[in-house]
Amino acid sequence: MLTENITRHKATRYAIEVNSEGKGLVKMHRWIGRVVVLTTLGVVAFLPGTALALNDTCANAHARPMGYQFTFTGSGIDRYYRFLAVSGASYHINTAPVGTNDGATEFCDAFVYADSTCTAEVAVAGDEDTQDWGGDGDGFVATATQAHTALISHSAEATAFACATIIQETTLFSPWFFREPANGYDGFVEIRNNDSFPAAGIVVTAFNSNGVAAGSTTISIPANGTALVQVSTLGAAGFGSVRIATPQKPGTIVANITTLSGVTGLSFDAPFTRRVSPYQ
Repeated sequence: MLTENITRHKATRYAIEVNSEGKGLVKMHRWIGRVVVLTTLGVVAFLPGTALALNDTCANAHARPMGYQFTFTGSGIDRYYRFLAVSGASYHINTAPVGTNDGATEFCDAFVYADSTCTAEVAVAGDEDTQDWGGDGDGFVATATQAHTALISHSAEATAFACATIIQETTLFSPWFFREPANGYDGFVEIRNNDSFPAAGIVVTAFNSNGVAAGSTTISIPANGTALVQVSTLGAAGFGSVRIATPQKPGTIVANITTLSGVTGLSFDAPFTRRVSPYQ
């Protein structure tokens, strides 16, 4: 590929001012302009630059921010991408062919590794059904805060095609529950699976008000089903918050906390929301 290199040429101009004593005061004003430098023989002057290595190996994986969709075109190739995952949070990688021109055979496959050497493949618990033709989806709950690697594989086809990929955090948060046994208050976490397939590996964790985890439980929810987790069963006391790590694609799991008391008859809700990347 022909690369055009542009150098920056600094041109200067001078303004002469006369002060009150009649002395010349010279002030130099500089402005920066961009020019293409050509030799008299018509040869382009190239400046040294740093080339980004092709990400066809794990060691050369390209960094990708959370929530940023990217594409790469090819056939029968593997491409590696690096991202940061936080312990206890959940993530989902979705990849699917776009702009295909021979229709039914292209396939984009995703693999996830919990390191930067591609030796510890993640046991994904998320849905494989992305509802995208020829696509793949892998979700997981991170067990350590460290660099992770996604491998996107293009099937071997006669014509190169693009795989559109996005890495998203799917963790859900609710800011409030209240538990007071004396007056009958407890928090009830209601969770629904919006997919037509069962959802597994969902981790519900209660935090006390000081941010320390009180306890957690891992559940599965049938297709279009609902689950209920009582905060008191997680060992939480007083007031606090709840995190749901859901390895399914965004929007699959929705949830709410209802704090209520059978003694006073009072109740209030604290819906869960997902932390969204600035790229979304």
